[in-house]
Amino acid sequence: MTQSIIAKGSIKDIAKGDVAIALMNAKIVLLCDRSSSMLEHARDGKCRAEIEDDIVAKFQAKHPGQIALVSFSGSAELREDGILPYPEGGTMMTSALDLVEPMVDIGMRAVMITDGEPGEDERMVISSAMRYKGKMDCIYVGPEMGGGGDFCNRLAKAVGGSNTICDLNKEPELLAEKLGQLLLAAGGK
Repeated sequence: MTQSIIAKGSIKDIAKGDVAIALMNAKIVLLCDRSSSMLEHARDGKCRAEIEDDIVAKFQAKHPGQIALVSFSGSAELREDGILPYPEGGTMMTSALDLVEPMVDIGMRAVMITDGEPGEDERMVISSAMRYKGKMDCIYVGPEMGGGGDFCNRLAKAVGGSNTICDLNKEPELLAEKLGQLLLAAGGK
C-alpha cells in the first residue's frame, strides 16, 4: 500500500473529509510555475523550484487551509495535497488561469509565481486573466533582466493587480514577504 504525502496546512490536510468545502474556504490561490526553467540555479546551491517549494510549504503550514495550490507547466493541476510536482515542460499559463477562474470568481485572490514568459501567445494569456471577476497578482522570480518580468507587469496591469520582481538569487525572502502581504489583502490571517 502506498501512502501519499500531504503538506502540513494544505487543503487536503485540513479538509476533514470534504476537500471541496475546504477549498472554498481558501483565501488565495497560488499558480506555481513548474516549467523546466524553474530548475535553473538560484541561490545557495538550490534551483528556483526548490526555493519555491520551501517557501510554499512554510506558507501553507503558517496559514492552514487558506492557500489553494495550482501547478502549471505543459498543463495545470490543482494540488490539494500541497505538494508541487517536479518541474518539466513549457510555461503554458492559460491552462492554469482557466482552471482557477471559478476560484477567483468566488472571491479568492490569484497569485501567479513564474520565472518566465508564457509558452503561448501573450494575448491569449492576458485575455484569459481578464475574464476574472476578482484580482490577480504576479510575482516574477526569474532573472532580473528577463523579459518575463515585463510580461508579468503587463499581465498584472491588465487585470488590476500588482507585480513584484523577486530575484531569487538575491532575496528569496521577498517571495515569502509578498505572499504574506497578498494573503492579508485577500482577508487571510
